[in-house]
Amino acid sequence: MGLSDHEQPGGGSPHGREAEMTNSPDVRVAHQPHRHAHTSQRMTTAPTLGVEEEYLLVDETTKLPVPVGSTTVAELSDVDFHREFSQAQTEFATPVCTGLDDLRQQLLRGRRTLAKAARHHGAMLVATGAPPLGRPGPPPVTGKPRYQRMVELYGALTDDQGMCGCHVHIGVPDLEHAVRASNHLRPWLPALLVLGANSPFFDGRDTGHASWRTNVWARWPVAAVPPHFRCADEYDALVSRLVAAEVILDDSMVYWYIRPSRHAPTVEVRVADVSATVEEAVLQAALTRALVTTALEEERPSPGVPDVVLRAACWRAALVGLEGRCLDPFTASAAPGWDLVDTLLAHVRPVLSASGDLDMVMSCLSWLRAHGGGATRQRAALRTHGDLRAVVDILAVARDGRP
Repeated sequence: MGLSDHEQPGGGSPHGREAEMTNSPDVRVAHQPHRHAHTSQRMTTAPTLGVEEEYLLVDETTKLPVPVGSTTVAELSDVDFHREFSQAQTEFATPVCTGLDDLRQQLLRGRRTLAKAARHHGAMLVATGAPPLGRPGPPPVTGKPRYQRMVELYGALTDDQGMCGCHVHIGVPDLEHAVRASNHLRPWLPALLVLGANSPFFDGRDTGHASWRTNVWARWPVAAVPPHFRCADEYDALVSRLVAAEVILDDSMVYWYIRPSRHAPTVEVRVADVSATVEEAVLQAALTRALVTTALEEERPSPGVPDVVLRAACWRAALVGLEGRCLDPFTASAAPGWDLVDTLLAHVRPVLSASGDLDMVMSCLSWLRAHGGGATRQRAALRTHGDLRAVVDILAVARDGRP
């Protein structure tokens, strides 16, 4: 993922800014959440949602990362477009959406607008989690004091951080609900990860991983699977200690796969690579919203999955992807990636049906069963064309917002 600087959509009202280097989009916030309200409520309507997508910028001829992110975004007046830590990246954060059709149109708008702006600089906008050719760093990084401080403090750890993720925000009432949702979502992270694995190639070679971005991102000190928290106060206390010990600069550097938003009433799920297609991004959002809704409607405790098993399950999911042999976090035994997805679908099917999202989810899953996940399709394209430059061309976002 990139090391971006904003808060994401999904709660409250349209977008507002966070601190640079958080990997989240902006959200224009209508109000601050009551961070410690201990209320419990049944969801009467589907929560709001929003998505941030990070994209790679490559030279049209060489297909190598090209540092035109700042100039590309500078030409756009819309506040939904943002610079990233790496100059070879850019990002789009949707406004707050209520339904999947609205979300789909917003994502198409973002991709279409950025692709057109990139072409003015001889660049292509590419939807993949890692650069198939070349490297995004070491810097130049975007010229902001926070980014420069990151380079000074973390050194070579920042070199390959031009990775691109898909971050989903779901509206929740307050921090307490965000922490509760995080606890319930933890065991479902491997299933979301296999669906979102879209970065098998890096620096001109096949990494042997379905999501290489996941492995690069895991190098950060507060990354990967979040802890289980008993309450919002425990979450705040831990983050405060990490800041005080200078493990992280501030709470915007909490890079867990699930985290509460700092400024908007949302919970953010950030486990997937940026999707090759808009439909796959909408699928991530639909399943994530259904998981959050299910979590907040259930009165029972969150599933007790050992941390070591969950971390191993996520690592395995990033290695083998959707079509591989994964680790089921509930049974700690081997299982096909599709079994993880089917179990997730059974868990959230009632909520998907109630919200009217089930048909879209089933259609996208059916397409993935026929065509394969993002990593599988990238490898198939390489076998067909025999050239990674052709793979980059296939992943490039065209004028209609699609690869």
